[in-house]
Amino acid sequence: MRNIILLSIICLLSFTSNLLSQSLDELELRYDNLRSVVEKDNLILDSLKNILENRAKQIENEKQKPNPDNEKVIKLMAGSVSLSNTIDDHQEELETDTKNLKQLSEMLEVKYSAKIDSLKLLKKSGKENFDKLDGEILLYTEKRLLISPQVDMLSFNPQKILEVDLKKAKTIEEKLLLKEYLSNALAEVNLLLSDVTKQSEEISEALTLQRKASKFLTETEFDRNVGIDRISRSSSQRTSLEISLSGKDNLTIADQINSYTLLLDQLNIFDKSEGVKTNKFNHKPGTTNFSLKDYSELLKEIRQRLNDYKLILANRIEQSR
Repeated sequence: MRNIILLSIICLLSFTSNLLSQSLDELELRYDNLRSVVEKDNLILDSLKNILENRAKQIENEKQKPNPDNEKVIKLMAGSVSLSNTIDDHQEELETDTKNLKQLSEMLEVKYSAKIDSLKLLKKSGKENFDKLDGEILLYTEKRLLISPQVDMLSFNPQKILEVDLKKAKTIEEKLLLKEYLSNALAEVNLLLSDVTKQSEEISEALTLQRKASKFLTETEFDRNVGIDRISRSSSQRTSLEISLSGKDNLTIADQINSYTLLLDQLNIFDKSEGVKTNKFNHKPGTTNFSLKDYSELLKEIRQRLNDYKLILANRIEQSR
């Protein structure tokens, strides 16, 4: 067991070392390729699970017949065992690829952040064209947004939080348990709020750069083609998240947005008539682009909700003192 753990650590360190030595273009290529593999494996796994579920229904239906075909049941069960093993193998491969994808994502985030910081320093020096630098900063900011992980939903039920009343605890032990429950929930809200705030601030910065880039293009309309080329392949000429939210990037950002929408739904437990309509935040690949402004509004709404729960939790804990 110790040797297995040691081997796993060595493999992880080797993988990380290889990533560190690779260029940004190489990392992006590996990330795109591995993401495609993960998406494909997820589809295959879902398909296999559906087949297994259908076979289970076939077996049950056959057993319910007045005169079941035992030979057919045996064959179906044997096939199900083989299929189940295949699913386990695919699941194991998917978990490994998902871990590696996360590792690549973290490495890319470090490189994008370093690139952005470098461009900002160059901008402060005044040695380069501001508009060109803003376009490049926006490009890498959007790239960093695209590799951001999906947000997790709260592990606790927000409705239950509102029902907790430490004053009604019958024993000291019960009061301590409830207080620990509230404290854990508060810690989780604080952590999530920190992540959402960071993402929100990053999008706000991207919006500012986007507006400046748009203004620059308007002012240089007489030579638009040259202007766009000078900004490289930056997102300055775009009005929504890269990469026009099309193709694989559309799928990626749609997953991120919808994960935030699910969290917003979870937090929307007050008077529904006064709550925000979350339907407008849902995004499906192939539909109208979801702009940075829309994304910003979504995160602001979530930040407000999280702050509300933070206040509630803090007050409930304070009541126990």
